[in-house]
Amino acid sequence: MLRVQIYPDNILFICFKILTTYVHPHLTLKLLNVNIKKQYWIFLLLVILPFACRSPYYAKAEKKPKKGYLNSITDKITGATTPSQHKTEGISYFKKGMTEEALEELKLASEGIKEDGELHHYLGKAYYENDKYEEAIAELLASISYYKPNQTEEKADAYNDLGLAYKKKNAFTEALSAFKESLELNPSVVDTNYNMGLLYYEKDMQDECITSLKKANKLDPNSADTHFTLGMAYYKKKAFDKAVNEFKQTIELDTKDAEAHNYLGALYYEQGFLGKSVTEHKAAIQLDKNYPEAFNNLGITLYAKGDLREAANAFEKALELEPDFAEAHYNLGLIYSEEGNQEDAVASLEQAIKLNPKIAEAHFTLGAVYTEKDMLDEALSEYKKAIDVKPTYAEAYYNYGELLATKGIHDKSIAAWKKTIELNPKNTDAYFNLGIAYYNQGKLDKAVSMWANVIEINPDDHDALTSLADAYDAKGLTDKAIHTWEKISEVYPNDAEVYYKLGNAYAKKNMYTTAIPQWEKAVEIDPNLVNACYNLGLVYQKLGKQDEAIDAYKKVLDINADDIGAHKNLGLLYQEKGMHIEAESEFAIYQKLESTQSSNEHE
Repeated sequence: MLRVQIYPDNILFICFKILTTYVHPHLTLKLLNVNIKKQYWIFLLLVILPFACRSPYYAKAEKKPKKGYLNSITDKITGATTPSQHKTEGISYFKKGMTEEALEELKLASEGIKEDGELHHYLGKAYYENDKYEEAIAELLASISYYKPNQTEEKADAYNDLGLAYKKKNAFTEALSAFKESLELNPSVVDTNYNMGLLYYEKDMQDECITSLKKANKLDPNSADTHFTLGMAYYKKKAFDKAVNEFKQTIELDTKDAEAHNYLGALYYEQGFLGKSVTEHKAAIQLDKNYPEAFNNLGITLYAKGDLREAANAFEKALELEPDFAEAHYNLGLIYSEEGNQEDAVASLEQAIKLNPKIAEAHFTLGAVYTEKDMLDEALSEYKKAIDVKPTYAEAYYNYGELLATKGIHDKSIAAWKKTIELNPKNTDAYFNLGIAYYNQGKLDKAVSMWANVIEINPDDHDALTSLADAYDAKGLTDKAIHTWEKISEVYPNDAEVYYKLGNAYAKKNMYTTAIPQWEKAVEIDPNLVNACYNLGLVYQKLGKQDEAIDAYKKVLDINADDIGAHKNLGLLYQEKGMHIEAESEFAIYQKLESTQSSNEHE
């Protein structure tokens, strides 16, 4: 009888921990690709960076810094007594940036002046600047109704400001309508085109945003803010080359624009130009040393370059500037995890989650760290939280499935891997593990189907090919098993076990002369593959090649001196050759080993 190598049945890799059970020969669950997990989160960090808001423009309003009370006291001693004087002083204060004082003067003016479009317009502006948006809207609507039919520019400006006030109230439809009314009256106003583009940007309507900003840019090609926001819109559309061009133009127009350097660095990161990315983030930091997002992004790029310590320093600097920067805590935790510093990794990741429980990747990474620490219940909980936060998180479902399988919860692990495949049909590891699960349940046809899916995606996947061949062999489909093992031997010519199994399959078909070179190749690759040597001895013996059989059995005994079958068969061969002394010696060893084995079985 041919000897079949017995392997540990199911080596289950759960993240970073190896657990072993025994169910089926040589089927191994795969470890999730950790690099994909980490790179995926870094990509998200760049995308979720807060938009560096450029201020919407007021028509006809000078944007000057507010003066402090002591510096402005002399400006206030004006002696205004009439409504007209209050109006004049109020407008003057507004243009100087003294919006609180402006509001008081304009309110006094409105008590004595009625149906004055300009007064209500500036009163609306003053309310807006003092964050009183309902009052601003009411005054701006009044100004529009009071402006004369020939005051089209003034009315257009009021509609622009009304749009800004509605925007502050998140009234998108009303804001858009106001901007459109403004442009209908005066289509050549740069500010309104810009403001409408900004509105579209914030509503993620990037095509409309770009159209409006291009109009603004045509009217004023030297607006750094317009180029910046255009860059952001192209960034969101993943039109990276166009975005790069816009940020470069922003920097040409405003050499001290730190945000533009930061986002240009993010774009270079997306394009894989890590050196350029580092340069731009450092330029942003040079311009603004208190810019935590730039330090965070610098850390991300340094991490991608493999400079873990420098990356950690950048994240630590970001946290010095902004201690509640959840993403920086997460990134630092990721580095601690990679360095094997589990305690600090847990502390950083837990802090990230405390600050922002919606960072799914922080839950995921904490789950991986807990798995390393053999805290499987805690790890399961974190993977579940990652899934709850981000239901499309394929990697979280995958790891969740692995831990469930470890704990023997097979139906739920199968469901988790099915969900992984639903979210990412190219995840070969999930298909492979589903095949393992089905095989262990005795559902060979389903197992074969899963491994066939792996091979369709990756024709040279070693584990899937060998598992598929084993399944065919278990189903009695010997020809299919042989075909698959032959393919494996072409792709992986140094795999001794494949040649060993091929020899076994040919021997099942009584193709002994074909089986022999397969076993010989297996032994050539792995001289300690004892069962291949033993099977060679059996077949040589069956074919009457006594000397070759004797040599094969001797190799078996060189590997395992207590191999009972080899001693017995050597005795028979020596007896056939008339070598009685040698035969008696082998039979004596055989009987002694058999007696010992029998005694052990009865104990």
